[in-house]
Amino acid sequence: MTGAGEDRPFLSVVIPTMGRDILIRTLESLAAAEGFAGIEVIVAGRVPDAAVAARLQEFCRRHGNVRHLDIQFETGDSSRKKNAGAAAARAPLIAFLDDDVVVAPDWPQRISEPFADAKVGLASGPSLVPEDLNRIGRLAGLALSSRAAGYVAERYRQNRATSYAIDWDRVIGCNAAYRREAFAQMGGFPADFYPGEEMIAAYRTERAGWTLLFLPAAWVNHYPRQSLRRFWRQMWGYGATRIRLLRGGVSFTPWPLIPGLWVGATAGLLLLAPFFPWARGLLAAELGLYALLALAVAAETVARTRRGGDGWLLAMIPLMHLAYGLAEWAEALRPGKDFSERGR
Repeated sequence: MTGAGEDRPFLSVVIPTMGRDILIRTLESLAAAEGFAGIEVIVAGRVPDAAVAARLQEFCRRHGNVRHLDIQFETGDSSRKKNAGAAAARAPLIAFLDDDVVVAPDWPQRISEPFADAKVGLASGPSLVPEDLNRIGRLAGLALSSRAAGYVAERYRQNRATSYAIDWDRVIGCNAAYRREAFAQMGGFPADFYPGEEMIAAYRTERAGWTLLFLPAAWVNHYPRQSLRRFWRQMWGYGATRIRLLRGGVSFTPWPLIPGLWVGATAGLLLLAPFFPWARGLLAAELGLYALLALAVAAETVARTRRGGDGWLLAMIPLMHLAYGLAEWAEALRPGKDFSERGR
């Protein structure tokens, strides 16, 4: 509770963490942002690295509006950390950031602005590709923000000048804010659902009648997986989550199932090709068309970024679709794999 004479923050920012070193960079970007003095920051999670823990303690000492909840849970860790942070929050707006982002200089104001409309319950901003990444990390981010990612690419780009209404599956959980009443009404993040708990929460918020907005100006730079193995795991988790969301009762959206259909059709044609000429013809046509589409996306990206090395996106796009599509089949046929860091 707020003590006598103590100002109530206009925004509470909850950062669930596994204690990675980049957490400090996230906090420093918040401290440098306009409006930092009017917000509170709650870091939720155990920090096993002694050096990172010491830096976090020092940061909290220097900034009285930053607190650390030293918590960890055997099950539902991600959701329960966020829910615990929300329960400790004092502001009327509760934002959630991943611990590996750098926020825009005016992010606190930008993420808060749309809540002047009493109908808005949830707002989300884009997760942009930083410049200071290795080659794999950059290509991973470009793949997610390219046309090859379909409609979800808008979550990784500043694609418009003004805010606009979205549906639940266009929210990105690493950069989102709830009105306190909306958060309470949708029931918090489900502890039995990971990954994708942010999507279930957004769906429940939409079903409760709240307006959801996307805010291009409330951007963060998000540091994606910077190895092929981590990117593959990331995409596999996304693909499996899509099937889990359908199983969890969200509204049906056909477009995210396209990678799974592509993988299934390609596998079927590969099996039939040795025996049937028509299957060989269809397989050649399908792979040729796919290669042309991937080449067009890579060329468009290079034209936009003016960096010839980004042409390697041509190889990253099939990797993204293959991991996503295979995961959809794997989750449909053998559900329930643990995708948490602890599970790995």
